[in-house]
Amino acid sequence: MSNESFQPAPPALAVNDLAAAYQPRRIWAAVVSISWNLSLAALFLSGGGAWTLYHRLALFTDQHGLSHRLTAPIYLAILFGGYSLLNYPVDLWFGYLEERQFGLAKDGVRAWSRDWLVGVTQHGLMFCLGCTALLTLQVRFPHAWLLVLSFLLLILFLLTSHRSLTLLPRALFQIEPIGLAHGQRLQELIGPANRLPPIFIFSAPHLRDFSGGLIGLGNRQAMLLSRSTLTAAGDAVLRFVLLHDLGHKRYHHLLLATLAGWAWATLGLCVSQMVIGRASPQSIGHPPYLVWLALIFSLWMAAGEPLLAYLGRRLEYQADRFYLRHGGTLTEMRAALEELSHRNLARTEGLRRRHTIFHPLPSVWNRLHAAGQFVESLAERNP
Repeated sequence: MSNESFQPAPPALAVNDLAAAYQPRRIWAAVVSISWNLSLAALFLSGGGAWTLYHRLALFTDQHGLSHRLTAPIYLAILFGGYSLLNYPVDLWFGYLEERQFGLAKDGVRAWSRDWLVGVTQHGLMFCLGCTALLTLQVRFPHAWLLVLSFLLLILFLLTSHRSLTLLPRALFQIEPIGLAHGQRLQELIGPANRLPPIFIFSAPHLRDFSGGLIGLGNRQAMLLSRSTLTAAGDAVLRFVLLHDLGHKRYHHLLLATLAGWAWATLGLCVSQMVIGRASPQSIGHPPYLVWLALIFSLWMAAGEPLLAYLGRRLEYQADRFYLRHGGTLTEMRAALEELSHRNLARTEGLRRRHTIFHPLPSVWNRLHAAGQFVESLAERNP
């Protein structure tokens, strides 16, 4: 527990000009991206493109003596390929050009496009496999496919979270165990009473921000730190990050987040099925169903963003309290948050209130205020 006597949280830190300009653009990027993709799906459905493409592919396989089983995979490949190409300009603008404008991207457009292609290929493979499995379940279990899918999704969520360190794209990041000297230094920063999980360092040519956190579940849980964090962050930042993440570990936040994400996604599938069952029941078991699902499920996830962000902020506050119980102080926490927010352009105080509800991280001022109240309560219980 902190030995620092309670002092009210100091006035809010001055908002960094770059952060004040950067954060609203992130929100704008999310709005543009979601609106763009919803519009594409709506136009594809309303214009009859979803069924036209399916019928033409079925005719193509008949004419060339191909198996009808190939129709769905080809449909999915064309669907995801078209989606990726139409999103490339949006990704390039918001994912690279604006990041470079704020100094967060250092590589050239060719290197960024190569990484984008690697990521799209991996996502495309997962998309095709997942959608094929969904259609197969609809055909094999017409009355129970949603129940079976929910169970399989639970296994998938837990398995991928458990093995997430293994699933990190090695083509984008270099990942290696922390060296003995660095590991001892980090352990000394938090004291012998707190034991760190295995730590891995990740790096990439374009990475300059302070980033990292827990990854994995159970015996596969580890801590990731960017090399820039390890080499450039001050002791206050490192101690705060380490103890804060140990709080996430102590309260099983990764497991809770995984289960919350699965529950919300499963509920979204149920809502989507209800809507599609009324609007286009003939699409069930056929590839056009996936276009309907993409439209409705995306709306569902966008609508749930404030709720999931609120839950995320609750978990952050709980991890902050763990930090304060295990040697952290308000002064050090303030210094750490100031350094982190300046390096990562993460200040949100300049945003309007309706924008902050979409952020899973509390504002710096709110975190300091809540921390001050918690330290005061500790002082009252332990005079």
